[in-house]
Amino acid sequence: ALKEIDQAVEFGTKYGVHVNINFHRAPGYCVNPPSEPLSLWEDEEALEACEHHWRLFAERYKGIPSTQVSFNLLNEPFESRGWNMTTYKRFVERMLRAIREIDPNRLVIADGFITRGHYEPILGIDDPLLGQSFHMYQPPWLTHLGASWTGPWYIYEEQPEYPGIAPNLDKYVRTYPKYRGAYSGWQCLRLDRAWLENWMKPYLRLKEEKGIVIHCGELGVYARKVPRRSQINWYRDVLDILTRHKVGWAQWNLRGPFGIINTGREEFHRETLPNGDRLDRELLNLIRSYLK
Repeated sequence: ALKEIDQAVEFGTKYGVHVNINFHRAPGYCVNPPSEPLSLWEDEEALEACEHHWRLFAERYKGIPSTQVSFNLLNEPFESRGWNMTTYKRFVERMLRAIREIDPNRLVIADGFITRGHYEPILGIDDPLLGQSFHMYQPPWLTHLGASWTGPWYIYEEQPEYPGIAPNLDKYVRTYPKYRGAYSGWQCLRLDRAWLENWMKPYLRLKEEKGIVIHCGELGVYARKVPRRSQINWYRDVLDILTRHKVGWAQWNLRGPFGIINTGREEFHRETLPNGDRLDRELLNLIRSYLK
């Protein structure tokens, strides 16, 4: 497995793509099932194992500059039992110390703490090489329309326009009471470029006022049912905001419904690649226009 990651780092160097190594599953925590046997927030054994893993990576890539390789400590830390921002901050500080003992010059990025559906940056850590990250999937009624793991937006059968208001949410509030909270929060709320930029404001402000490295670690739109014009409008607004503020970003994903290859929407595919994969050339060209 480590050799595969070595190869990814080599590809990044060869093709001029920055490689950000992120723990999607760490000892004691993952946002996706199955649950870990230990808790990263409560069990010392899990914390020690996570420290061990980050020390291994710090040693393995020491000497490769941070312009080529950075670390991201943990994917999508959600608020849960026994875990709040204070707990998460202690975790970040501990992993930072472990990495810094081996490689004091490595750029390390911490995902925002996710509470009440919003990413909150960590404040009060004095480390000039600690960057901060958020994921951009707002609004979910567009970016996760038809995604099976997101109950309310999987059963949402409308064709929402962006910029605009999610249509007919009142019907879903009445019909699906268990998702009332998910639907009602978006009722009569118009989403546009200004709204998206305001949602990112805590991070943009940190960059402007403190000079902190900010990274949008994931962005994308699930292609299964999304209206094409809304998808393209959203990408254009999000990428323009990030570019203007000089915030780095990563597309999630390459292949699959959030990506540009084999998305599952044949009408979006305009081209067949030499290996038989189907390419969304229009979306690729839009993304590439922001990589200058």
